[in-house]
Amino acid sequence: MRLFMLVALSALLPTVAYCQDADPPPGKAAADRKLLDQQAIEAKEAATSGTQNFGGIDFGIGISMTYDLGKNERIREATIVDGIVRVTHAENVRARVVLESHYFFTPTLGAARREEAESYCADVKHDPIKYRNCRSSLKDFGIGPFVALQPGSDKVIDAIGAGVMVGLRRGTDRASSLNFGIGIFYDVDTQILGNGFEDDQPPPGNEVEVRFRRQSQSGILFLSSFSF
Repeated sequence: MRLFMLVALSALLPTVAYCQDADPPPGKAAADRKLLDQQAIEAKEAATSGTQNFGGIDFGIGISMTYDLGKNERIREATIVDGIVRVTHAENVRARVVLESHYFFTPTLGAARREEAESYCADVKHDPIKYRNCRSSLKDFGIGPFVALQPGSDKVIDAIGAGVMVGLRRGTDRASSLNFGIGIFYDVDTQILGNGFEDDQPPPGNEVEVRFRRQSQSGILFLSSFSF
């Protein structure tokens, strides 16, 4: 019995030694933990800042609604019932979260407001950039162009659009605002009924399954975002 236990222990010792050797050194483990902590901090900052990086560019987060303008309906699901094509799920109106970036022009309306802004920012007038930023920070209204996109997998863009946006500052930090935009959105990969198939009509020929095809299609875009 003792001999059997000694043989078993001698067989386990190399395994234990191998496991101990496989453990990462303390310095590497600490570096790995530091890297994970830094990544978590960066992810938290991105979430709280309301921005997301795509293709090396920081975009804001927007809430959008698109209404299809194409001549073909966007079809999610369709089937053939009793020899008639029936669309069971269409997507001509879509609400989605998108990434957006905009630039606001901040015109000064009225001579009195212009003089007030010039007086307030007189101390930094010698620096053109600081002077321009100072005057812009006093504005509560902005208008300008925007671009919006919906990212897909592997950094492929599923939809992209552009338009005009109006922003109204709110809060005391001068960075928050309520923005409304309108423009055109292009979905680059939209599913529609295949050639010859029409809703509430018999399928072409002797086909017993609905065929689909994919194409780009445009729609009108309504967008709201929350940073000036």
